[in-house]
Amino acid sequence: EQDCLQMIGKKMDGTTEKLRNPAKVNTLKWATWIIARMGGWKGYISQRKPGPIVLQKGLAKFYNVYEGWLLFQDYN
Repeated sequence: EQDCLQMIGKKMDGTTEKLRNPAKVNTLKWATWIIARMGGWKGYISQRKPGPIVLQKGLAKFYNVYEGWLLFQDYN
């Protein structure tokens, strides 16, 4: 799951420093930031922290992506 999160995290990072994941790689905070971005959280400091609904949406999307990623790994 962490390998998949690393690939997704590269796409979720923004072009500016403010929109980059500030956490150390492979930590819970790092993974939560990626899941929140997948759930629709914009990542701005001025925005509230992601809540449970955003995290649930992001986690559901992550598991869909992860399932496809596993299928791809099986064929390669």
